[in-house]
Amino acid sequence: MLHHPDEVSGDITGGHLESPAVKETIACLAQRGSWEDLWRVAHSMSREVSVLFDSEGRIWVDVGTAGQVRLAPPQGARIPFRLWVHTHPWDAYWSETDLGTLAAYSRILESALVLGHDHMKRARRLGASDTGALAGGGPLSNWSSEPCLPYGADTGAGGGQ
Repeated sequence: MLHHPDEVSGDITGGHLESPAVKETIACLAQRGSWEDLWRVAHSMSREVSVLFDSEGRIWVDVGTAGQVRLAPPQGARIPFRLWVHTHPWDAYWSETDLGTLAAYSRILESALVLGHDHMKRARRLGASDTGALAGGGPLSNWSSEPCLPYGADTGAGGGQ
């Protein structure tokens, strides 16, 4: 559910960063594929945010710290996970923590996005004939290495895709 911006802003200003209005708005923006708006909400909180789409299309939102948010699949989430989206404070890139997460979840996660201030970066699980991996061997060889894209570019990773 997309809540009124004044309600969301009031909760953020009041320090209620995990209020239903904030988390439901983040989930709705993710479902719509409104990545730039989602990044703006996270930026207004001075927090990193993680959104996970499970195999049944359910959406799980976590609010992290100013410098980190981890993929934390909640009890009841169904694998394979379709999409993991998270924000960074400014630039979109795969941090060491992110790469470790992609490696750990390489068999049960299909696609991932990291959002920055005016761009995003995607990785998707590669098929047998795909090339251009994040690494030459190990679990990261299962993930595509793709350039950053501006918001509005067709990534094929709309909400839940």
